[in-house]
Amino acid sequence: MILFCSGFSQASAKKGLLVYDSIYGSTVETAYWIKAIIGHEQHLDVKALPQVITIKPYDYIIIGSVTRNEKPSEKIYKFVEENKDELEKKEVCYYLNCGDSDETMVLKVPGQSAHLIAGRSYLIDIQEKFPEIKPVAIAGFGGRQVQPSLGTRDSIQIWLVGKLAKEGVGWEGLDIWESLVMERVEAFSNEVRVKILGLEPRENVEQFRGYWTSLQPASLTNPKLKKFKPKPYTEHRSTGRIYFARSRIKGDLALGISLLQKWAKEAGIDLREQVKTFYNVYYHAVKKYEGEEITIHVVPATLPEDPGNVHVSFRCYEKPDKRKGVEEDVTKAEKILWADGKKVE
Repeated sequence: MILFCSGFSQASAKKGLLVYDSIYGSTVETAYWIKAIIGHEQHLDVKALPQVITIKPYDYIIIGSVTRNEKPSEKIYKFVEENKDELEKKEVCYYLNCGDSDETMVLKVPGQSAHLIAGRSYLIDIQEKFPEIKPVAIAGFGGRQVQPSLGTRDSIQIWLVGKLAKEGVGWEGLDIWESLVMERVEAFSNEVRVKILGLEPRENVEQFRGYWTSLQPASLTNPKLKKFKPKPYTEHRSTGRIYFARSRIKGDLALGISLLQKWAKEAGIDLREQVKTFYNVYYHAVKKYEGEEITIHVVPATLPEDPGNVHVSFRCYEKPDKRKGVEEDVTKAEKILWADGKKVE
């Protein structure tokens, strides 16, 4: 049971630690931003990993990380491993800064199976590895890439992702590319206030956005370019590499799941669940088209910055001459999703 209380005595009873691993600075920026929203009157120590020798004095721990190879950093895994016995006794939250926060995303790398990526999905592995630690809240914010500052390893990875991303990437031509969604930081911080400290959500959280916003230009050579460009909620893309569709409808995840199940039944599709979390589900929608079995990668997801709506993506990696039936079936799915005025532009 969560108790809501705005009194200082209740708030001061719990002592917290926000421990982070940051390479280029995004994670440390968000660490102090989170502290500001939670409240400077609260006892919340903010420490880099090397500054922490024990977590025993604290009631709750917020663990923040840079993203490395689609998961938190190795240093964060080591920290959790070394402190897991204590962490199991405490209230724990995870967050990370990452390249993208769209949790309807699926990545297909040559030689590997397609899999969920982005945002909170990068925290699936650490939760599976340490199942005894039950996080109170998790978040994947997005982040900032300052291209001239990236090390050799990261520059190569960014180049490789640009080559592999069948839907394209947002940082081409930019010196600074940002994917962080400010509302996610604010929602996560308020979740800590409510669920751990028993406080009301902080209002007017926009006043703290100065911890992140910067006057630095996206491109030194082209002042018209922007650092951040929101993704369209409704999109269709058909190229030689991918057929992609994305929708946004009124409702919750349960509604999105039920509508997809209805579509699969009507279209003769075998809807196979691959991964399920509290915020998204990854399906293989399998059907034979002209005698050949083809998989459509389908993900419904709810996003913290867009309450009351569910986002649904469809991806097919087959060549255009093989996927005509797929495109027709996705169109049928959209008619079901959008019926009765549920579509949100």
